[in-house]
Amino acid sequence: MKTRRVEQKGDQKRDRKGDQKGNQKEDQKGNQKGDQKGNQKGDQKGNQKGDQKGNQKRDQKGDQKKIYKTRKIWGINEDHKANSEHKIRIIRLSQEGNKFNRLVRLLCVIAGLCCLLSMPALAQAPEKNGYIADKPLETYIHDSINGGLYYSVGSSYYSGKVYPGDVYSTTHNIDLPEGSTVKFARLYNYWTWSAEGVTGRYPEMKVRFNGKELTPEKEYSDRKGWGIYDYPTGTWAYNITDLVNGSGTCSTEIENTGPDASFVCIDGVGLLIVYTDPKGKDIEYWINEGAEELNSQVDENGNPLYYASSNETICEMLKPTLQLPVRSATLWTIAQSGNWNDNALLINDQKFPGITDGEPYPDLDTDMRDITSYLKSGENSILFQAIGDYVVPSGAFLVIEKDPQAEEAAQASEESSGKSDETGETQETSGNEASKAPGFGFDYALAFLTAGKLVAGHRQKKG
Repeated sequence: MKTRRVEQKGDQKRDRKGDQKGNQKEDQKGNQKGDQKGNQKGDQKGNQKGDQKGNQKRDQKGDQKKIYKTRKIWGINEDHKANSEHKIRIIRLSQEGNKFNRLVRLLCVIAGLCCLLSMPALAQAPEKNGYIADKPLETYIHDSINGGLYYSVGSSYYSGKVYPGDVYSTTHNIDLPEGSTVKFARLYNYWTWSAEGVTGRYPEMKVRFNGKELTPEKEYSDRKGWGIYDYPTGTWAYNITDLVNGSGTCSTEIENTGPDASFVCIDGVGLLIVYTDPKGKDIEYWINEGAEELNSQVDENGNPLYYASSNETICEMLKPTLQLPVRSATLWTIAQSGNWNDNALLINDQKFPGITDGEPYPDLDTDMRDITSYLKSGENSILFQAIGDYVVPSGAFLVIEKDPQAEEAAQASEESSGKSDETGETQETSGNEASKAPGFGFDYALAFLTAGKLVAGHRQKKG
């Protein structure tokens, strides 16, 4: 028991001593930390106050120096104050004058531009302007037969841009008279707006008719030849006589085979067939083909936009020489990109507006009309005039139905006239021969009379 108490007391003493020592150490550490923090705060406050006072003193001294220098400068410049103000006024007046001069120059430039815009004819026209008529349609064939003519664009339509690998397809339903025979057949590929990127180029196309690849027999084309949008347009003609036997349905496919950035637009496909028919009419026909790019568009003041007036955009379509009378005369006119009622057909001295009325669709006009009453004996003139529009005349077919009785009468009249001429020549010849015979000439008569007088005188002397 004693031992336990002694141990407890020892433990209590040790605990007290340990607590005292621990408390002393903690107090010392706490005091040290407190002193450090206090010193730091005091130093900071002291430094701040010192800095503020120092800055204030420096600022005051600096301000005093600035005031002194400013006063000194003003003192120096007071003598030149009047001169400075005068110079400032001169500078201001000079600036105002420069502004006025700039304004005048700007107005002059604007006036000059207005003059140029109002007088586009003064601008330099291109050396070669494809918008002016310079490519009359060409006669493919002119002949006479018993038969007729068939022309159709089938299910054609405007394609938009056809890129490499794209295919344009159309069909035609051919309807020919029973017993007729195909004399020849032609396929027309009407294309436009061919380019690579923004640069015009001639297209590369693969054309198949009923699955058979074709090669153009004739390529007609035209292009602007200057400025932007110098994109060619054209008509490619193919001979398909061996591929058309008569009535039926046929198909056409056109594929762009050009480089990757190229494109071409197809206005449509035309199919022409001339056929013979024992029961058909006695006809004479002209087939003219081509591609003549015309543009006589004008601005709001009526000035040509592309250096071509409507008097310069007249395309020669046909110049047939005829012997009237005829029973009938029918004209087909094919034009790409028309659809403008002011465009006109000119036949001799007659004018027919509305030749491109957007039928059967706006991008490929096909006009068929009777022109019998407007033709004359001898050479006729059939023209196409673009009036305030862009258009590409691409074909003209004329079919004349002959009048056999009129032809027989004309031939009889010619033969009669020929006989009369021959008779007149015979009578004239006889007269000449008679005048040359002896006794009928003046010399012979004079000699005869002289001889008679001599004989009479000789007889008188004898008597």
